[in-house]
Parts: sequence; structure tokens; C-alpha cells
Amino acid sequence: MPSLVSIEATLDGVERALERLRQGDYRRCVECGGPLEDADLERDPLVVTCAAHRARD
Repeated sequence: MPSLVSIEATLDGVERALERLRQGDYRRCVECGGPLEDADLERDPLVVTCAAHRARD
């Protein structure tokens, strides 16, 4: 069973994704503004950075 902290973190991610969607930035990397890959968004709809920036983390 997921913890309350995990559920809250997921909810926060969903709220941020909805805000990016409203602003027209949902499919864009928050670091460089480049496009997010469809496969990455299908795997994790809350992803916020492109593959290049995730590799740096």
C-alpha cells in the first residue's frame, strides 16, 4: 500500500502537469524547453525533463 507521502507526491505531480497543460508547456522539458518524447510521456505522464536532462541527474 502506498504511503501518504507517496500519494501526496503523485498528486503534486499531477497538479503541476495540469498547470503545464493549461500553460501549453506540458510536452516541453522544464530545463531546456525541448520536446518530450511520446514514449517517455506514455511511460510516465508526469515526466518533466527530456531524456538528455534526465541522464544528467
